[in-house]
Amino acid sequence: MTTTLFQGGRVLTLDQSDRQYHDGCVLVRDDRIAYVGPRADLPDTPVDRVVDATGKLVMPGLVNGHTHLSMIFGRTLGPEKRLLDWLDQQLPMIGAFDGEAMYVAQMLGCLENLKNGNTSLVENLAAAHPDDIAMEDATFRALRDSGIRGTLARAFEGRNFLPDFMESLDDQARRVTALAERWHGAEGDRLRLSFGPLLPWCMTEEMYRETRALADRLGLCLHMHVAESPEFNRLIAKHLGRDIRQVELLHETGCLGPDVQVVAVSDVSPREVELLAESDTRVLLDPPTRLFWGTGFPAIHPFLDAGLTCGLATNGPAANCGQDLFESMKYACATAKTAKNDPQALGRYRALRMATSEGARAIGRDDQVGCLAEGLKADLITVDLEQAHLAPTLDVTAALVYSAKGTDVRDVMVDGRLLIENRKALFVDESALMRQAEEIARRCIREAGVDVSL
Repeated sequence: MTTTLFQGGRVLTLDQSDRQYHDGCVLVRDDRIAYVGPRADLPDTPVDRVVDATGKLVMPGLVNGHTHLSMIFGRTLGPEKRLLDWLDQQLPMIGAFDGEAMYVAQMLGCLENLKNGNTSLVENLAAAHPDDIAMEDATFRALRDSGIRGTLARAFEGRNFLPDFMESLDDQARRVTALAERWHGAEGDRLRLSFGPLLPWCMTEEMYRETRALADRLGLCLHMHVAESPEFNRLIAKHLGRDIRQVELLHETGCLGPDVQVVAVSDVSPREVELLAESDTRVLLDPPTRLFWGTGFPAIHPFLDAGLTCGLATNGPAANCGQDLFESMKYACATAKTAKNDPQALGRYRALRMATSEGARAIGRDDQVGCLAEGLKADLITVDLEQAHLAPTLDVTAALVYSAKGTDVRDVMVDGRLLIENRKALFVDESALMRQAEEIARRCIREAGVDVSL
């Protein structure tokens, strides 16, 4: 049994009571939280390791509900391109990957997420050849080796970007079943699998229904991009030959519910919001990416007003150029306030919960993580409050949402294992990893014949 004590700093629990302790501590025993509260009430118990949190805030790790770490080699190539043009560039790059390239890309992405305080993530992986699971295995190995709490959301089909990567229903079922047997629930349930279509206009109604049946049979969540832009809804209507929007289609085919995670949802009607709320479907919002791409002003307050469970996401590092969930919180508040002309449309506490406890519920992890409470998994971070852009810290929750940055994170623990200590990674040689990533990225870009100019 190993015990670690975080002491000397402030503690923000983000549990149902929103408890805060100015001189608090968190005791971790193995992979679980054993005590949260005032230092004066800490039980007398031997500890193996003490983390000095003086001048810091101890809080739950952040939950990144959707990203594409496989696209990290295309960082900075997306913000000035239209979405479909960007995909035409990105997917051939991934098509040039081998197992080594995928592993390195995923490890680099996990490192970036952890250093920004994101202890949980959902990696949406596309363009893996249906006859070879090496890419998925490489992704899972990176999630395992980094120590992050990770879900691989396996995306299928494509849009004929790369015809060899298109899948039949049989291909999909075989591949997802094999991955579930190998990885779902591995590492003490730290690793999970979900799946869903990448681009909806390549799907028939039968494929949606069969996808639903497969998820039910395997006990997996569905995770998919939905209504990313008016253009996406027009393409779906054209593809199906009738006037229908994507959320309506998901409703008709049984692909809504609490085990369904819909990402982006920038172009939804009031009726579609009702359908999402009635089915208790979970919503994952990535405001920075929507604003960079100009795909539609992110619809946030309609989901909040409807009582939906909403998590936050960064999307991929090639889409918004970073994995900073503090940035996503800030953008979410700004866009909600602007859309409703109301400075209280999305407040700091709700934004924090969307990045922690509510975000964990959105991806089905709230029985494990999301707040600091005895018995939950020990996924937590420390934030350095002694920063010029945070001073004076009159309200620590406001400072986190409106002023903090991922670079303010100092220590990161996942599953009771300290992965980042004072900004230094303990699970990988950072310099060697970045050198390797630079070399492999240039090789893949060259082999794909991709024009990297903006």
